[in-house]
Amino acid sequence: MNYLRVVLVMIFTLGIFTQVTAQPYTLDEEIKPIQLQLKEDKKRKGAQGLAANVTIDKEPQHFYVKGLDMFQFVDVFIFSNLGNPNFKVELVKNTWNEVEESATTGASDKGIINFKLRTYGDFGLKVLPSGKKVNYTIVVYASPPIEEHLGSAFTKSTDSEETEDASEEGSNKSSGSSNTLLYVIIGIALLVIGFLGAKLMSRKKATLILLLLSLGIFSAQNALAQGEIDLDPGVEEVDIDDIRSAEYREWLEERFDSAGDDIDEGLERLGEVGDMIEDDERYRMVRDLYDSYTGLGDCISSVPPPGMPRVPSFCETDDCGSCFVNARATFNQNRYSFERLKVIYNCTKKFTDAALSFGDNVSGVHGVSGLAWQSERRKIEKSIKDLEKAYDDKYVELLESQRQALMELNNCEAQHGIPDWYDRFGYMYYEFTAMHYKRGD
Repeated sequence: MNYLRVVLVMIFTLGIFTQVTAQPYTLDEEIKPIQLQLKEDKKRKGAQGLAANVTIDKEPQHFYVKGLDMFQFVDVFIFSNLGNPNFKVELVKNTWNEVEESATTGASDKGIINFKLRTYGDFGLKVLPSGKKVNYTIVVYASPPIEEHLGSAFTKSTDSEETEDASEEGSNKSSGSSNTLLYVIIGIALLVIGFLGAKLMSRKKATLILLLLSLGIFSAQNALAQGEIDLDPGVEEVDIDDIRSAEYREWLEERFDSAGDDIDEGLERLGEVGDMIEDDERYRMVRDLYDSYTGLGDCISSVPPPGMPRVPSFCETDDCGSCFVNARATFNQNRYSFERLKVIYNCTKKFTDAALSFGDNVSGVHGVSGLAWQSERRKIEKSIKDLEKAYDDKYVELLESQRQALMELNNCEAQHGIPDWYDRFGYMYYEFTAMHYKRGD
């Protein structure tokens, strides 16, 4: 038996954070998912992509992609390179038996399956055989993170809200907020995931979690990859730039033309996908993106929080004057940090709940005794308590940073004719934030 090994590493050094999370899991040791590795897009800053050429015969294939930001818009394209075989693909998040969405090439436009999604961390793909050997292409393309869905928190003040007696004194000091505790909550979230991976996916030799927090450097390793393996002979990686150019097309022609295979349909599909990932206009209409890209796991919001106020301000946009720049930057950074905080907690909690339910239901089937599972279950529940404490600590830190940013805005507003801005308007956003992002039970 091949035992599970540690494959998750998260490092915090001088404010630099690298994140990876758990793939969908199962207690079925026959499932050995293959990682498809995202790479930076050389053409579009912040975007990522991958492509793979795969051959499937008689057995289902499992793949996973990790390292995604919740504000990226992800397209998955899967299509046959030869003829028009009809095969099925399932999109999963937490466990391989929980299907988020499925599609077949036969029912897809031009034979191209296209999943549109947003997710925190990772997702899985399960490709089902059609009864005959099929060569197909997987393309995953993730946009640069787009932090716009919250919109502006401000509206232009009216003349009646401004006065001539504004104070000329203000503070232009910069407000900054360390992300250290946000990283800690991510680490604890991954601690929970890693614990589950270690205990649910290996009965004997899962590597224990290493948690090191010292001198500003945080490193968490946990056992999560159930049988992670190198790309097998039926899976070949392709550079995403080759999809845009003619290189992958030429490679396919070279591979199949000599055998007399008809690749015309596949080349046409390849051209369609290449045009889509080349299109610079695809991610411009943010509202349409949130409407059409599904948040996996039902824990990622796609709309501004209900009841979010828009407060009157001399400066409706971010470019009215130098004294607004730093305060507005910190204010908006905090808004999206609050969103990430809530999503990390919600997604991890849902993942953990699914894992506990899964373990309760199938632990006996896979040789984990009832007493052993109950012992591990209590440890998992304790980890959830640690996650809750980390959330609460970060919530307090962000809330104080937001208060300071609002007070700096108060000084700016006073310089431009709105005295006592915080007491009249700014407090509304502070109180909304405090109420909306407070962790629920």
